[in-house]
Amino acid sequence: MIAMKTPMRTLLALALTTVLPLAGWAASPAAHAVANASTSQDSVYLGYYQEDPASNPEDPTMGSVYLNLPASDSEFSGTMYFTYLGCQSHNLGTISGSKAGASLKGKWNGSIDGTQQAGTFTGTYAPAQSAYAGTFTVDGGKQYIDIPSCISYYIAPKGTFELFAVGKNVPSNFSVSMTGNTVSWSPPSGAIMTLVYVLDPAVASSGHGNATVWQTLVMGPQGTANLSEAGLVSGHTYVVAVGASDSRFHRLSFASSRFTAP
Repeated sequence: MIAMKTPMRTLLALALTTVLPLAGWAASPAAHAVANASTSQDSVYLGYYQEDPASNPEDPTMGSVYLNLPASDSEFSGTMYFTYLGCQSHNLGTISGSKAGASLKGKWNGSIDGTQQAGTFTGTYAPAQSAYAGTFTVDGGKQYIDIPSCISYYIAPKGTFELFAVGKNVPSNFSVSMTGNTVSWSPPSGAIMTLVYVLDPAVASSGHGNATVWQTLVMGPQGTANLSEAGLVSGHTYVVAVGASDSRFHRLSFASSRFTAP
């Protein structure tokens, strides 16, 4: 699914004309991981989901996702966020499941622009990357959504995700910074789409409610985004996250950083 005004959708369409062959595309769930990802306390992992460009070549989109993971084998929760424009409904997928060793197995369900959606959500911890990676599905398969005078897009039937600890930079030389309401980063070579979002870590840590307060997609090799419309509360601590993908919709970089709203 994608939520963009027509000019941005045109940019994405142009980018798609240069997409390389998609054979072998995947974000590996690291099936060979054997280490337990447990820490001494519950941990928030945040990252992105990427819709599958093979089954949804029209508008494969990135979006925010986070989980509140238990220290031991137990239940976990989190959300996937699908809202990009103010004219959309409040679109949220609630994730729930069980953590067992290095594995996550769960489901998600929620409302996307007036349609009820659900699917699976499974992943594995990869010690080498210090991250979780996996896949999600949509029970209803590929669907076309049209909201007059707002947006039209496809919901992909499946996709992948990656989740990192707060403050993790991938690669290590990729970082984000805040100056006032402007978030900045150095665009990696080949970036055609960059996801930018703000998370409330207090809500995420509580395991209740939705912690993603705002997100947007930046098209092309740009390196800034303005958070003035995010509705941030002055003096409150947030986490800003930035993830960029290339013309094959592979993740090029991801980083997150805590900041206090001015």
